[in-house]
Amino acid sequence: MRTERLKEELERARQKAALWQARAKDLERQLTEQENLEIIQAVRSITASPEELGDILGRIRAMKEITVEAAGKEMPQEMQNSIIRKETEQHEE
Repeated sequence: MRTERLKEELERARQKAALWQARAKDLERQLTEQENLEIIQAVRSITASPEELGDILGRIRAMKEITVEAAGKEMPQEMQNSIIRKETEQHEE
């Protein structure tokens, strides 16, 4: 009898786990969709030609590749963001 109860409980736990996995997958999909919408909105809000936008994205990619050689570490994200903002502001002027 106890064995049967344990088997039933195990089956319920597996069903719940499957439901939670499906929920997590759906939340990941929703998050990706929301992030993509925010990216699209940000790109559309920039009043730049396609060429200028390509230049801006190229600068962002380049900033991600910059490392601080003396420390042997990547540049802190906040420093990268600051440089990107300055470059973007100069480009918009």
